[in-house]
Amino acid sequence: MIHRIPVLALPAAAAWIYAWWLTKAEGYQRDVDQLFPWVTALHDDFRVRAARWSGDAGALVPGLVLGNTEGIPESLSEAMRVTSLTHLMAVSGSNCAIVVGLAFGIAALCRAPLWGRVAASGVALVSFVVVVGPDPSVIRSSIMAAIGLAVLLWGRPVVGTTALCAAILVALIFDPTLSHSIGFALSVSATLGLLVLARPLTEIASRWMPVPVAVAIAIPTSAAIACQPIILGFSPYIPLYGVLANILAEPLIPIATVCGLLSIVLSPVPFVSDGLLAISTAIASAVATIARTGAALPGARLPWPPGAWGVGLAALVSFGIIVAVFRRWRTAGALVAVFASTVGLASTVGAGRVAWASAPHEWSWAQCDVGQGDAVLVRDAGRVALIDAGRTEPPLRECLLALGITHIDVLFITHFDADHVGGYRPLVGRVGTVLHGPPDGDADVSIINQLRSGGARVVSAERGLTGTLGRLNWRVLWPSGNSPREPGNPSSVTVLFERGAECDATCVSGLDLGDLPSAEQTIVRRAGGLAPTDVVKVSHHGSSDQDSELYRRVRAPVALIGVGADNEYGHPTAETLDVLAGVGSTVARSDLNGIVLVWRTSTGELRVWRERATEPGFTLKSEE
Repeated sequence: MIHRIPVLALPAAAAWIYAWWLTKAEGYQRDVDQLFPWVTALHDDFRVRAARWSGDAGALVPGLVLGNTEGIPESLSEAMRVTSLTHLMAVSGSNCAIVVGLAFGIAALCRAPLWGRVAASGVALVSFVVVVGPDPSVIRSSIMAAIGLAVLLWGRPVVGTTALCAAILVALIFDPTLSHSIGFALSVSATLGLLVLARPLTEIASRWMPVPVAVAIAIPTSAAIACQPIILGFSPYIPLYGVLANILAEPLIPIATVCGLLSIVLSPVPFVSDGLLAISTAIASAVATIARTGAALPGARLPWPPGAWGVGLAALVSFGIIVAVFRRWRTAGALVAVFASTVGLASTVGAGRVAWASAPHEWSWAQCDVGQGDAVLVRDAGRVALIDAGRTEPPLRECLLALGITHIDVLFITHFDADHVGGYRPLVGRVGTVLHGPPDGDADVSIINQLRSGGARVVSAERGLTGTLGRLNWRVLWPSGNSPREPGNPSSVTVLFERGAECDATCVSGLDLGDLPSAEQTIVRRAGGLAPTDVVKVSHHGSSDQDSELYRRVRAPVALIGVGADNEYGHPTAETLDVLAGVGSTVARSDLNGIVLVWRTSTGELRVWRERATEPGFTLKSEE
């Protein structure tokens, strides 16, 4: 039976709306930090000790125990987003429940009276909040736990939904800026989902499976149903394996949390503390493996409509499922959920399939949609080159799968900024030769060594290096040993693909500038050797730092810009777009067009295909 709406539900909702309006109107900002300096010292000591463990484990443990995500590689963060495990990298409200429950249980085993059990739980609760810090989910769960303990001491039954609404009111009174916190909203939504849906979903699932298995499935499913509209608001993808990943990972988290917290508390006893940390890191390694494995599976995430339209559809899906769980409106709820799901997936997955039905098979250049980053493929006569790998693994993996690319003959790493090399892992063991710019530190060298261990031949790219790709000839134009620059953008590998002697009308030439700044672009231009090309990959995602004369020199009919939607840098800039328009280049942007393909017909006609069209009439292909 569905829970009755608690009396405090309307006041809690009204308080949230008022707090949101007040903080927005008055410009309040959240300014809550650690309460005691020694707590910061404990956190720093824990992070340092955890960092001694190599790989994902040492980086993830501070996130699981303290909610500190500073050292977590972006590739792992993305894998956890794709598998719906991101909430584990914040201090989960369930951690609070674990600590309070353990204290209450230990006090009960010691035959303490009720007030003694409540007092022990209260001390554990306060200690937990002080040690881990005032994370939004901790604030919600600790207030809710305190209310529950007080009601229990009073001798009244604890009603979860009422306690949740009361916790919202108390939290917003003391910190109105929580009304803007995504973490607080997700914590509240997940808790509400568990309180309302976990039991009926367990009852439904237990008809076909053992009760423990039904519970293991119902808990993450309940939280996912409640949280999905919020998550899709800032990440418009459905994690296909999210529930399964949570079923596998959730049982491990209590052990990692308890061992990690005890390791912090017992840090003055190194032998015991390090042993507990070893257990916690081993579990963190298992969680990271679950995340990376799930993210690497085919179809790990399904696209969903972005913006308010997508959030509205997701809310309808969740509402329909919630209604369908209860018998009275089961049919109506199921119809609403199916209808909203169909509309959402039809406008993304369905539309994508329609678009790809018109995609050319004999493309020559392809710009992958990897967000705010670069990944460009060049193909000729069955040979394939990849220039950069984007920021994270899933977008690159999906692009290679969509284009049917299983092996890379030549990988150009223009430089080692995260948005150009962060997604390299799917390439290990699939690359013949790697040409790279100057590395900057051990992390960059580690990437090179991993690619080498996968069987790749590794070469440092400098001006004058040449090679062939099918019928095309390529030349490295930068960096130059005669003009050394610091690693990064100033040393970004610039490569020119030119028509070879065997080329016919279908060859497509091009220039990839990586993130080369205008000063170095000018040096490349003055060094000579540039001629008009078919394609130019615009430098630095279309920033204003460009040598306009270089673009006039190459006069490329097609300009590719790898850029993320609504990025904080303002890329591409109006100034750069004006330069490209002035030389007659048609701009193809990954944020607006998704994957972009360029090819020439047998008659030499240059064509461009866009995965997502922005022109009126939803034209999927434009001819140049």
